[in-house]
Amino acid sequence: MHKKYLEYAGLSEKESELYLALLKTEAVSAIELARVTSLKKSIVYILLESLVKRGLVREVTVGKRIQYEAESPDMLRIVIQEKRNRVEEEARRLETIISELKTVERDLGERPIVQYYEGRDAVKRSIEEYVSAKDFSNGKDYGIYSYDLMNKIFSPKDIEEIDNKRIDSNVVFKAIYTGINKIIEGGINQKLIKIDQDRFPVLCDIGIFNDELRIHTLGKKPYGVFIKNKEIATTLKSIIEYIFSQKDQN
Repeated sequence: MHKKYLEYAGLSEKESELYLALLKTEAVSAIELARVTSLKKSIVYILLESLVKRGLVREVTVGKRIQYEAESPDMLRIVIQEKRNRVEEEARRLETIISELKTVERDLGERPIVQYYEGRDAVKRSIEEYVSAKDFSNGKDYGIYSYDLMNKIFSPKDIEEIDNKRIDSNVVFKAIYTGINKIIEGGINQKLIKIDQDRFPVLCDIGIFNDELRIHTLGKKPYGVFIKNKEIATTLKSIIEYIFSQKDQN
């Protein structure tokens, strides 16, 4: 059991055995220690050197012979402190390594979070969650959509409910849309640009807010993909902002 305590303090099994042997005797030579412990003499010299460096054993001269004595077990506190210092140093080094690896991770890009869902109700629920986000009113809402396809999937009441949530949240909505007949001037806090459906067909609904992107196909069986990724969201918002800036210049 005493050996286990010493090993816990940081001594090896053979160091523990040698130190315990020294605690039980007065000054003794390396040769005598080898005989008492059944350790090889060459190993005993190496272990003694290590224990002397750690302050657990001291050399004494008896006549012309060098002998060894165990220091008080109180010296183990120093050994424990040294072990603690090494662990703390390793922890600091690990934090540095983690920071460096995070830099590499950022350079490689943020890994997107992706979810997939299907069906009209799931798509409608996704849009409702989107415009009901807790921090929805803190930023700009961006979109690309087909007005005609939206009307095939959702009722006028559904679309009105979505628009009202945007209005209630006082969020600025910037969108590019297509439509065969309908021309939308833009309502409260809405900035819209209509593009030619024949030249630039839009066959899905795209919503971008903060770092989130929702893409909905609006065919007979709608599908949806949710992506959370700063790089993708920022790129699409920049494209929309660029189109609006070109319109303002004209």
